[in-house]
Amino acid sequence: MDQSPNICDDSFNYHAADAICVFSIQYNYEITLDDVRCRDNSWENCTFSETHNCQHSEDVFLACRNVEGETEFTLVNSDGEEAGAGELGLLLYNGGTVCDDDFDNNAAEAICVELGFSGATRWTSRHVFSIQRNYEITLDDVRCDGETWITCSFSTDHNCGHPEDIFLQCF
Repeated sequence: MDQSPNICDDSFNYHAADAICVFSIQYNYEITLDDVRCRDNSWENCTFSETHNCQHSEDVFLACRNVEGETEFTLVNSDGEEAGAGELGLLLYNGGTVCDDDFDNNAAEAICVELGFSGATRWTSRHVFSIQRNYEITLDDVRCDGETWITCSFSTDHNCGHPEDIFLQCF
């Protein structure tokens, strides 16, 4: 690809979105890719057409996650310091807490893996660290269809209080 594409939505999926974000493609006003199909999040495992039958009403808009391994999630202990493997920590998303609405074992597993751990040992809410009041609630209604973050949906609006904050233990 010689230029940065606008991408048509024909055949587009999450694998294509990840691959394009990893490939660091920038926004451009011409549609240059169509029928993007990816087996996984590696650009080398994608096929596409550089000709298209699309209108800009079919453009794909991406919000790419950081591809350098950093995540928007962190776990902190009662002192606000990073919690490690095996330690129950307050779950933060973009510097704020995560509400327990719809949270389940899939969500716990997906987030632990996203954090670079092997998986989740346990999760709970109704736990209290005095530091919780220092944070806004930034994530709610986390629903995951599988055990990877890409299968999850969520809201950044909330109807929660800090007693509903998620505490997570990863291994």
